Amino acid sequence: MKAEGCSALGMVKFFAIVLMMALAAIVQFNPQGAYGLTGGRAYVTGVVTKPGQKVHFDILLNYTASQPVSSITYSLETRNLPRGWIAKVHYGGQEITSLTITNMQILVIDLEVEVPETEKPGHHSFLFYAVGRELLTEAVSFELSVDVEALKREIKLSTEYPDVTVEREGTAKFAIVLDNIGETDELANLTAEFPEGWRVTFKGQSGDIFGVYLPKGRSAIIQAEAEPPEGVAAGVYDFIVRAQSSDLVANSTLKLKVAVVKAGTAERMLSTLYPELNIEGAKIIFFPITIRNLGTSSLTYRLSPLSVPSGWTVSFRTTPDDRTSSISSIFLAGGESATLYLEAAPPATVTLGTYTFIVRATSEEGASQDLSVAVKMTGSYDITMDFNTLFARTRAGETASVTATVTNIGASELTNVSLEVSAPSNWEVTKIPTFYDTLKPGEYKTITLMLKAPGNAEIGDYLIGVRATSDRARSTQILLRVNVQSPSISLWIIGIAAIVIAVIIIVLVYVKFGRKR
Repeated sequence: MKAEGCSALGMVKFFAIVLMMALAAIVQFNPQGAYGLTGGRAYVTGVVTKPGQKVHFDILLNYTASQPVSSITYSLETRNLPRGWIAKVHYGGQEITSLTITNMQILVIDLEVEVPETEKPGHHSFLFYAVGRELLTEAVSFELSVDVEALKREIKLSTEYPDVTVEREGTAKFAIVLDNIGETDELANLTAEFPEGWRVTFKGQSGDIFGVYLPKGRSAIIQAEAEPPEGVAAGVYDFIVRAQSSDLVANSTLKLKVAVVKAGTAERMLSTLYPELNIEGAKIIFFPITIRNLGTSSLTYRLSPLSVPSGWTVSFRTTPDDRTSSISSIFLAGGESATLYLEAAPPATVTLGTYTFIVRATSEEGASQDLSVAVKMTGSYDITMDFNTLFARTRAGETASVTATVTNIGASELTNVSLEVSAPSNWEVTKIPTFYDTLKPGEYKTITLMLKAPGNAEIGDYLIGVRATSDRARSTQILLRVNVQSPSISLWIIGIAAIVIAVIIIVLVYVKFGRKR
């Protein structure tokens, strides 16, 4: 009887082990586990920033089972944070150090990290922990990273009138704006390249200058003067103005033109240095036009378009940047000249070819003159994309499919058309077909994306960025949302069936050996 009792005990232990294995199978099939209470995710694990700035990480925490306790209070902390960095956790607009999460509750907290102004560029990583106070085994951690970039240093030279006309004995003057659009203060040194014999000087409020101090975000207006040599020949002369920091990191160049004319010769009321422009793509074009008062008394000149290609619109503006107002007349003193801009906007369906515009200036005394300019459209490249759906479902280890329609909305043929996909780590992406050799204007093609989630993917939503690309154009990015659902119910059935069978066998063993006793 003793041997039989030991045998019965051994059988009970064996089937108890089988029961535990069945429970383990269910836990394995459930991504969060029957008793794996704590879950979490960092939506973004790596960011790029500059010294002195703050970055934010959105972190999701959830507690998804009621045993052994119905809620958990988590201590929130960062570890291995670089020296001098400051980390704060916010929830509901308040700074917190701990957070209580009840069963089936999902909360999103904000981890704010401040980078010191003295931090050098480089890659920095650290850990974020949420540790349960009731059960220390209930914890999640994330490795996060911050790439610190050097502060941007950039200055910019610009002028409203880069092209001027002077007589042989005159001096060309340019009003130049110097902007510090970087993130540090700069001392900009001024230099110029000019034709032999010319003299170029820079002037500020106090006289001649050769440098300008600009705090970050500030601008200054200077004047560049170009004086021609004696006996200079009539023609167009090119100049280059430069502003550079002492270490040459921040720099900008500006191209200028001076048209020299003979004094006392018959001049044109209207003129332009660029009678024909070549444009690639459907863009707004600006022709700089000089209008002159050839008399000695002040006059008002009326401006009007005479011939405009079908579908195009034109207007006269004082600067290319002023898109809010246009002008139809201008007042000039005797001998004075001014530079205006003829804006030509093409229709959305413009085709390749040459388009000619004729404009007229008429003085109040009745004198008039016409000016002809032309635009040669050499290409128009644009691509767009849409999907049959922006939401798909799948399971861990399985594949979801979506179909993209790519359309050439430009005026030129596109080549090597494909999709550029940014997917989460370990996802497999297949494109069918991989690419198209060509896509003619107005033509569209479809590409199917096969998105396979990794076998260990957690339940939840994943964002996948997609854009259409070609050799000459790229579309805006579209975000697809793929929801990874729990494993198939068949896995649960297998686990539950294993438990039931194990329990039945254990009961039968007890009944059989219990009677023998």
